[in-house]
Amino acid sequence: MLDDHRTANEFSYPGSDSLGRLWERPPRDQAHVRDENPAGRTPFIAVLGSSGFRASWQTGIADVLERIGDPVRWDVTSGGAIPGIAAAAGISRYWRRVMNAAAPSHKILKPADGLRWFERRNLDLGGVYDMTEVEDWMAAWLAWAGVETFRDLRYEPGDAAPADVSHRAGICVSLWRTAKPYPARCTERQLRDPEFIHRAFRWAFYGRQFPLRTFRPVWVPDTVGEHLPWLKNEIDDHSPAFWARVSMSQWPACLPTVLQDPRSRQLVFLIDGGHIDNQPSLFNDGRVPPLPLLNPRLAQNRRQGGPQQRRRDSRRMPFGRVVRFDVTPETDFGSLKGGHLTLADRDAMWRRGVLQGRQRLTGEFSALIRQHAAARERHGRLDKRLIVEVPALHGFQAIATARRPGTRRCLDNRS
Repeated sequence: MLDDHRTANEFSYPGSDSLGRLWERPPRDQAHVRDENPAGRTPFIAVLGSSGFRASWQTGIADVLERIGDPVRWDVTSGGAIPGIAAAAGISRYWRRVMNAAAPSHKILKPADGLRWFERRNLDLGGVYDMTEVEDWMAAWLAWAGVETFRDLRYEPGDAAPADVSHRAGICVSLWRTAKPYPARCTERQLRDPEFIHRAFRWAFYGRQFPLRTFRPVWVPDTVGEHLPWLKNEIDDHSPAFWARVSMSQWPACLPTVLQDPRSRQLVFLIDGGHIDNQPSLFNDGRVPPLPLLNPRLAQNRRQGGPQQRRRDSRRMPFGRVVRFDVTPETDFGSLKGGHLTLADRDAMWRRGVLQGRQRLTGEFSALIRQHAAARERHGRLDKRLIVEVPALHGFQAIATARRPGTRRCLDNRS
């Protein structure tokens, strides 16, 4: 395993001739060896929310999470999908560090091919940037680790797992569908065509269907059958990288993914899961979860480090624990700068995540275990539910929250 004190210049695998090679997956003859973690660790659910371009910081945090407990399930959304899916796939800490340092973020803020000049200026009606390159990059790494479909993320017999959950990871995606059937059946080629996606958005908006009013959270693969029933029997054959890319595609900047219901001809738009909740969990429904929930996050401003924010977090994840870490120079940048991050920048984020995690997560995890045991004693037998508070970060999230059972909106500009 890579020592914590190596420099970014030592990011190479056998036979590499330059740092540029890190954009590629490792050679086929390079053995992938999973980490050997301490035995007897307490099982828990690790929750990685949106992070923008700070996935390398979350990767450092994930490394520490694996040492202090046994994260048997990874609930992820948006930027957290990269380190969460990599960890669920069993990619070792060494290779996750290399993988995240070489994330092709410089290719995310690149306009999609095929858009005409006026379409590039219509962010409000379909997005401009295409993240296909990121999906391909992530799929190559997962395939190298032996994970090509969700079937490869299923629990093995005897594995520790939350009740009624079959996969080691769940990806949160935001979904809305048109109120009316589309005038024609679409081909697969059309549904991938940026020009068609823009036309479909205009058809929905100008037809006063306003698909934004029908946001739904979808957990892939767990709840996909409830919302997209025609995928239920085939979701195990889908690529986790595809759905991770969907969950990272923040509308309106990035092109959404468009599906068509084969029966009703309604169009279904899929986007960044952070539009639903930046502290995601399939189990965050106001009931005591089967296992403790731990959600490490960066504080987005100074107020988020105080007692008032901790009270907010306890209302947003009532039976879990949100741990907020200070923003440091390594993690203090806006999304528009993400395309300019160097290997050294990303490695510095990883180092900071490891350091911050070591300083705080052991104590926070011990407190979480006690909190979860007490909650099960008080509420578990009665199946009592609490109202979960969800911040209305913007109008989209306010609309989504209003339609979610068991939730209450809280007007706030930070999650």
